[in-house]
Amino acid sequence: MIDVKEYRLDFEKNGPMVSGIEPSEALYRLKQFMEGQAVRDRKKASYSAGETLFGLPHTEYPELDKTGAEIKLLNQLYSLYEKVKKDIADWKDVPWNEITERIDNMME
Repeated sequence: MIDVKEYRLDFEKNGPMVSGIEPSEALYRLKQFMEGQAVRDRKKASYSAGETLFGLPHTEYPELDKTGAEIKLLNQLYSLYEKVKKDIADWKDVPWNEITERIDNMME
C-alpha cells in the first residue's frame, strides 16, 4: 500500500503531466511509468487471486487505478501525437506536383 502511494506521488511530481516539459520528455516519462504501472498491475492481480483463494476481502487501490486510467489516456494522446508528427514529416517529403494526387489521403 505504501508503494502505491509513493508511486502515485512520484507520478504527480515527476510524471508526464508535469507542467512545462517538452512533449518528447513527457513521452519518455510516460513510457517509464507505463512499465511501473504494468509491474504494479501484475502484483495487484496476484494479490487479488490470493485474497480470493483464502476468502479474504479484496483490497482496493484507488491511487493505482487512477494512475492506470491516466496512463491509458496519456498513452492514447501521445500515440496520436507521434502519428501526427510522423504524418507531417512524411508530407514534407511529398513533391508539390504530387500534392493533388494525395490530398484525399492527407485530409483523412
